[in-house]
Amino acid sequence: MKIVICQLVATDWVWQPMVSLLHIYAGAGVLIVLALFAYARTIWERPFVSSLLLPMRIAFIAALAILLMGPSMLPPQSEKTIRPKLRILLDTSESMLTEDCEGVSRFQFAQEHVVSTSNLRPLYRDFDVEISGFDEKIRPLGMSRMNQDADEVAVGRNTYLSECVSSAVTSIPQEDIGSLVLLVSDGRDSRDAPIQSAAMLAKSRNVPIYTVALGGQSVQSDVAVLAVPMQDYLLPGEPGAIMVKIYQAGLSGRTSKLRIQNGNKEQEIPIAFNQQRKVELQLPIKQDEPGRYEYKISVAQVDDEVEVNNNEQTVFYDVQKRRVRVLILEGQPFWDSKFLAQSLRKDERIELTQITQLATKKRETIVTRVKEATPGVPNTPEEWAAYDIIILGQAIENVLDEKTAKQLVDFVSDHGGNVIFARGMAYDRATNDGQQVKNILSKIEPVIWDAGELENVTMTLTPSGRTSQWFSTAKMGMDVDQALARLPGFQVTPLIKKEKAATIVLARASAGGSAKLDASGQPAIVRMRYGRGSVVGVLGDGLWQWSLLPPEKHDLVSFYDTFWSNLVRWMAMGSDFQPGQQVAMNLSRTSVRLGDPLIVDVVYKHTPAAGAHPELKLTDPESETRVVALFRVAGREPRFRTELKPDIVGVHRLVVDAPGMQPAQLDSNFNVYDINIERLSTAANPMALQILAEHSGGKFLEADQLSELSEHLLRHRAAVMIPPKLEFIWDQWVIMTLLLLWCGSEWLFRRSAGLL
Repeated sequence: MKIVICQLVATDWVWQPMVSLLHIYAGAGVLIVLALFAYARTIWERPFVSSLLLPMRIAFIAALAILLMGPSMLPPQSEKTIRPKLRILLDTSESMLTEDCEGVSRFQFAQEHVVSTSNLRPLYRDFDVEISGFDEKIRPLGMSRMNQDADEVAVGRNTYLSECVSSAVTSIPQEDIGSLVLLVSDGRDSRDAPIQSAAMLAKSRNVPIYTVALGGQSVQSDVAVLAVPMQDYLLPGEPGAIMVKIYQAGLSGRTSKLRIQNGNKEQEIPIAFNQQRKVELQLPIKQDEPGRYEYKISVAQVDDEVEVNNNEQTVFYDVQKRRVRVLILEGQPFWDSKFLAQSLRKDERIELTQITQLATKKRETIVTRVKEATPGVPNTPEEWAAYDIIILGQAIENVLDEKTAKQLVDFVSDHGGNVIFARGMAYDRATNDGQQVKNILSKIEPVIWDAGELENVTMTLTPSGRTSQWFSTAKMGMDVDQALARLPGFQVTPLIKKEKAATIVLARASAGGSAKLDASGQPAIVRMRYGRGSVVGVLGDGLWQWSLLPPEKHDLVSFYDTFWSNLVRWMAMGSDFQPGQQVAMNLSRTSVRLGDPLIVDVVYKHTPAAGAHPELKLTDPESETRVVALFRVAGREPRFRTELKPDIVGVHRLVVDAPGMQPAQLDSNFNVYDINIERLSTAANPMALQILAEHSGGKFLEADQLSELSEHLLRHRAAVMIPPKLEFIWDQWVIMTLLLLWCGSEWLFRRSAGLL
């Protein structure tokens, strides 16, 4: 069916008066009477001229009256086809595999009754159709992909319904008249995000959403456990905790038991689900001796449970020998150094010494959890070596002289020390002392500075940042990319000419189209190996704002403390080399969700004499061992990397052989878990789809109403057609010019005849 607008040629005038016709007639009549009265006084003196000018005046008045009556006509015949954009969103999450739609899965039902070729063919004639699949995000869905087996297409492990609908609506240009969205889903949202915001967005952009609800209230009995460590490591005797989340479906009102096993020790905790879909608790732990400890967390099987492989998970905890010793040196105190020190004091794993130059002859030293006498600025290599990490603020020439600055460089290169440039450039280039310190510290700086600075920049992670243990979601407790998008960036950052060859950029800064930066921005957070040690640069000022957030960002309130605490622990314990090691194996995480990638890095402190390549072996929970290929990563240090995507749930063991290194062999374990909320809770939520449709101006349909779908879509298309509009034919410059010339001519004739 092809709908066309037909506009016919009119043979008669169509009048659109500006005001009431009675008012127009009355006004014209009054003006004519006044004209007759005016010329009645002169007709006896100038009968010939008056007889000519009076009709001119009356003709002008009549022309004005006609114009006020709005003479119009339909435009010439034309034909215009309207093809609104129809964006079809098909749910591709695993809950769509539930077989409760006339004996087939929800996805297969949609394939056969909604997005089949026979159903789409008439829509392609009348709409500009675009088909996408969605689960955690939206992606194009071609016909060949859409017609594959449901098990191959519906593989999404989460459904972000509200977020995906909002994204789809936003992507439609506002100038596209008549656009609409057809959403085919079971209405589930893994985050239980409110759907009203997406509906209001669609309403504000005039994009109605038509929804097709599939599935019923089918519920299978199942319970699953998720456990993650709340700390990267612990100290001997220090209390820690494991966060445990127990999900249930079809077990409301039932009870179970949570079992914790650590070596020969076992503990059981009763669990009452009541009416909750998820039960959360923290398991306190503590170990008195250093080492790696394994905790097995499991929940007892319940009657009629359909899946038992998700009832157990393993967590690994490292207990270190001592606290991390940190020294902060600040020559120009400001909010950044104050909030940084306060943040690190909260971490029980850190011994903190803060030395601040308050004035020329006034220096302040604050210590936290330091047992020795109050220290000063290190003055010997041994005193520098007492610290694991040195954090530098600004104007450091007020704290360090040439001798101690050189010792700091040696601390990094020769003794494997760690330095953090916490506020960008650590010295003042405008002073002589600053220039002297610059010439020394520039060796360990990861970037080369330029002249000038940027203000109010934003930050985004790079691929290297996303795989860093520092920024891992498990350790930060949130998605760092999403957090940085909502947080303010640097208030001020110096311009950077370039990063050094050995520098790895973890985050980049951009300044909203600043002419001083190219499209990729400049480095914001970097790390670099120098000699035996490492350096991290936080290349700007202003991160203290993260500790004072408005109420609407309360979920990010812990980000600042976690950011600095994780950095310190990552550099001291989880960076690359432990004391005495020449080789290290770093895992991006020790608990991995099934299907997610795991990055494994093998790092050498120096190239072995024979140039031996490390060999990595992986043993899965079924005791199958295979060699994993490692690839050399470009950089100053010998670094080898691989990416694993484990497909078996359970504890995996990695062993790396490093000939010529100390130690010659390293091993590490990681656990793979499978908590699939989409398959755990499969009940459809048609109410969300109904709210979305009704609040956006669309239509809600259930599976047994699909025969009405095409009719509703075509009705929407007909409603947005633009009817032919009458066009005024008098509002043209030619007519206005003639009227002015006519009126002016009458005035000139009257003046020349002496009638004025």
